[in-house]
Amino acid sequence: GFELHVPVEHAPRVYEAVMERGEQLERLGVPVRDAGYRAIDSLSAEKSYRHWHADLASADTPFEACIGFTVLPKLKRSDAPDFLGRRALEEQRAAGLRRRLVTLVLDDPLAGPMHGGETLWRDGECVGIVRSVAYGHTIGATIVSGYVRAPAELKKITPSWLRDGMWSVGDKGTAHSATLHLKPPFDPNGDRPKGIYAQELLHVTAAS
Repeated sequence: GFELHVPVEHAPRVYEAVMERGEQLERLGVPVRDAGYRAIDSLSAEKSYRHWHADLASADTPFEACIGFTVLPKLKRSDAPDFLGRRALEEQRAAGLRRRLVTLVLDDPLAGPMHGGETLWRDGECVGIVRSVAYGHTIGATIVSGYVRAPAELKKITPSWLRDGMWSVGDKGTAHSATLHLKPPFDPNGDRPKGIYAQELLHVTAAS
């Protein structure tokens, strides 16, 4: 999606232009609709976009939050200006991650409400804590994000360790099974922002 910043006096005309375009898109099956502020959290979760107030904090590195692309250009350039934390990021990139953010979708669409702070389980072992929760109205399921830590015997988190585990979320004994998504649950290939609407938009497994 897009966030528009316009002078307040021009806001009505911008809104009218967007809705006029929406009428044209509706013929393609992609209508434009008014939405409340909470829709931002829901739609962001479906795209695995990070929330600063929950998914990102000063103790989380870009690589752990899976947004390493924001710092890689500077790390790869030997002539790039130095910045605070550069050496730590270079060391983490070389060593691999022992901690990282993951996205899980609860298998039961009617699972009870969650609010953050719940336990993340892999094969019955506690490996992390939920940071943020939102209901994805497009996919019809609850989406949770949280940081998981590799067990002591594992030097770093690998895609196979993530994919091969049986995941669940919640208190022990009442945890709900969940499916790991290494790509966003909705529009996994980022087609929508490019204006491509004909592709399959739901990412249903953790295998890819």
